[in-house]
Amino acid sequence: MPDGELSTDGTELSMASKKEKDPRKIARKYQLELCKKAMEENIIVYLETGCGKTHIAVLLIYELGHLIRKPQNRVCIFLAPTVALVQQQARVIEDSLDFKVGTYCGNCRHLKNHHDWEIEIKEYEVLVMTPQILLRSLYHCFIRMDLIALLIFDECHHAQIKSNHPYAEIMKVFYDKATASMLPRIFGMTASPVVGKAYEDTILSLCSWVFVMLFENAMPTCVC
Repeated sequence: MPDGELSTDGTELSMASKKEKDPRKIARKYQLELCKKAMEENIIVYLETGCGKTHIAVLLIYELGHLIRKPQNRVCIFLAPTVALVQQQARVIEDSLDFKVGTYCGNCRHLKNHHDWEIEIKEYEVLVMTPQILLRSLYHCFIRMDLIALLIFDECHHAQIKSNHPYAEIMKVFYDKATASMLPRIFGMTASPVVGKAYEDTILSLCSWVFVMLFENAMPTCVC
């Protein structure tokens, strides 16, 4: 019998017998539809808190897995604005997918140079971090935009052109100046839609907005 894990009764199981985690199995129709749209173009999804935004991101990571699974050199970077959200979202991804997930928040003192980050990128496929860490790493060229296959912004309403929020800086300074052929797919999600003048000032306005409105006893409606 090939090498593998032990079952509950002590029987050795082959690695091939392990079931791959498939987030599509528990996805709702609107989540699958939004994931399909996100695969075709950059989008921002507005969905009320608790209605499944993160699972759409999980689906997108799964569907674009061929771009980030090792031995590919590119990664998915998932940005969340607080340490608590970074830790929470990393746990969700680990529970939902068979990807190697790295978590980065605080000072990350052990990541001091290009070599340190090179090791992380070789080890992990999904890097969940605060935007300050990505911004600093981009400025120091520890991470390059062309190494990112999928860039996810949680609470993306913070990314407004006139603000100095790291989300806005990442887009203005690095995304806009990157080589077009190597730009990452962008997926943003928020429960706080940006409308009117604020929408025009949002750096992520380069993405299509998709408003998902959930009505009681009704399926979600997508308004683009």
